[in-house]
Amino acid sequence: MQKRNSQIKFYDSKAYDAAKAGKYDSAIFFTRKMLVTAKKENNIQEIKKTYFKLSRYYNKLEKYDSAIVANNKVLRILESEFDTLSVAKRRNLNGTYYKKIDSFETAYENYTKSKELYLIKGDTINAGKVLLNIANLQKQNGNFGASQLSALDGLDYLKDSGHIRNIAGLYNALSVVSKETDKLKAAEEYINKAIELAKDSISIRKIGKKNITTFKNTKANIFKESEQYDKAIEIYKDLLNDKGNDILENKRINTNLAYTLFLKNGFNKTSDSLLRNSLSYFYSKENLSAIYSAQLKLAELYQDKDVLQYSKYIDLAAESAKKLGNLTSVYEVMEVKLRSDYSREDFDRYVALGRQLETKEEDLNHFYIYERYNYDKAEKAKITALNKARESKIRFLILLLTVIVLLVLIFFIYQKIKRRHKIEKVKTVHSTEARISSKVHDELANDIHNLMAQLETSDPDKDIVLDKLDTIYNNARDISKQNRSVETGEAFVDELNNLFRSYQSEAVNVLLKRYDVSIWNGISSHIKVTIYRVLQELLTNMKKHSNAGLVVVSIEKENKQLFIQYIDNGKGFTEEISKNGLQNAENRIQAIQGKLTFDTELHKGCKFSINVPV
Repeated sequence: MQKRNSQIKFYDSKAYDAAKAGKYDSAIFFTRKMLVTAKKENNIQEIKKTYFKLSRYYNKLEKYDSAIVANNKVLRILESEFDTLSVAKRRNLNGTYYKKIDSFETAYENYTKSKELYLIKGDTINAGKVLLNIANLQKQNGNFGASQLSALDGLDYLKDSGHIRNIAGLYNALSVVSKETDKLKAAEEYINKAIELAKDSISIRKIGKKNITTFKNTKANIFKESEQYDKAIEIYKDLLNDKGNDILENKRINTNLAYTLFLKNGFNKTSDSLLRNSLSYFYSKENLSAIYSAQLKLAELYQDKDVLQYSKYIDLAAESAKKLGNLTSVYEVMEVKLRSDYSREDFDRYVALGRQLETKEEDLNHFYIYERYNYDKAEKAKITALNKARESKIRFLILLLTVIVLLVLIFFIYQKIKRRHKIEKVKTVHSTEARISSKVHDELANDIHNLMAQLETSDPDKDIVLDKLDTIYNNARDISKQNRSVETGEAFVDELNNLFRSYQSEAVNVLLKRYDVSIWNGISSHIKVTIYRVLQELLTNMKKHSNAGLVVVSIEKENKQLFIQYIDNGKGFTEEISKNGLQNAENRIQAIQGKLTFDTELHKGCKFSINVPV
């Protein structure tokens, strides 16, 4: 691959910035500079890129002839490189360009070639997308039978593919074809299928808001044809209230609304105003097909009301139909003329046009059926091969998914076992504490016994001995209480309340805030015991060392996290003292994957924060 010239980079950057700003003339200028440089170096890849960009920028400016020239340059390079899929893509784009300049036969040839190339490569999805373009082209050209066949073929390729934008478009094409051939029930069924695909925000985004508006407009047109005027008018008005529509789409809806109001009520000023306003806009945009449609509707509006206005608009519609080069449009004008102004010349012209249309439709049907027959076997072979490839891919994906599921399952089992071991360790610690409690109690009881024995052999001050005895006994009782087992079932709430009450006195006020007893529901027993022990230790330290008069404890649960805060107004302590005195509490919290932090200074009280995942 050739190294990219710095000049090409410069021009490419300038073109990109201009296009981003919507200045497509400038973008074309810099891209042409880029092309000249690429040609001097005979850099084929850069030449290909520049023609591609030119095609896109000309399209943005609606200069479709120039877009076609640039796109054909790209096509020739791609064909020389035997890049079939890229050629298919460019052929499809050419079809769209030719359609925009009303060169329907050339558009059809390009679309057909694109579809064939996609099928040769087994790409049925893109073939189905191209068939949507073919169906719409045939529908627009009045070839409804072939359009229906193309749309049905497209659905066969795209069903179960998830490409709901194109599937909905094919249903809309089938609906319009059914309407135009007076199969109104089928038309309504098809358009309902298209609209039902837009069931949520994701599908609406995929299909596109503009397309959904088109589908609803089609449904209203069906109601209009079946003389359900009120239903049609309701949909048109709803669509016009949608601020997301572009001006052109709103003007088209206005013409449909105006014509429906005319069909329901006869001549009326609202219809006249809406049609004239829309026609004026279509003139400004030089949209010939929309101009023709509005002119013909105005002619029908004035047909029985004002002969001069009728004559003006029917003549204008006839002129526009000739410019379009669309026999169907010319035929429609003649049909309206014969309703009020019969002449032998017009009648003969009308009959001749009818025959021409029949012949053209037969030719197009024959061409389509012939093309379809020639490639039917190849398509089936490609589909079979594609299905086999898909089956192999599905089998591989199932195997891969099974392996992934097994690995995930093994990981979770490992984590559960690991967590269970940690829980067992914590439980072992609690069990050990209970045994120590019993042992200390027994030893202290022995001390009491020894002291009493001394009383029998000597004569110390009785009050002193009794005071010592009372102190030993109280210490033993406190140690036993601190290390006894904790109830973790429904009685845990009472257990915790009793703990706080036991440290409440005339000198110390213990307050609980932001505490909902239901937070303990679903929390593991070993976490409850750990929290209980840590709070007990903090309260004990407060009682022994801090001289606090007020203790505030808050307990909350949010997003599977338990948040506990302890604050007192005692004398506080230094960080060095805290490391020695609070090591046990920190170890307990860490054992349950939690975190304990504190904030304290001498004579400024203590603040502890505990965070535990539950």
